[in-house]
Amino acid sequence: MTTARRALTILATAGLAISVLGAGSASAATKGKIYISNNCGKAVSTTIHRGDRMIAGTGAAPAGSYFGYPVDPGTYQVRVPAGKKDVKILDLGSKAHSVIVKAC
Repeated sequence: MTTARRALTILATAGLAISVLGAGSASAATKGKIYISNNCGKAVSTTIHRGDRMIAGTGAAPAGSYFGYPVDPGTYQVRVPAGKKDVKILDLGSKAHSVIVKAC
């Protein structure tokens, strides 16, 4: 496990709901990421929506999984067993913006 991934995993399990990070250098065309950490102890359904449209998700994210979806800057709704979380991916220019959402 890389140091960056280990740090993100620790952040995902340490706090409630959402942590915001600058994730290193990136070009203007680089997308941000929405990471979902399944700490529920069982497989769960997770989805990411922009407006009325679902843009990503899984019917059964395995227990202990940690995965990210590349997204353009903007406002999204992440639907996880812990509830609906509104997140905003910022356009930081030279940095890729990331958000971590705990599933439970």
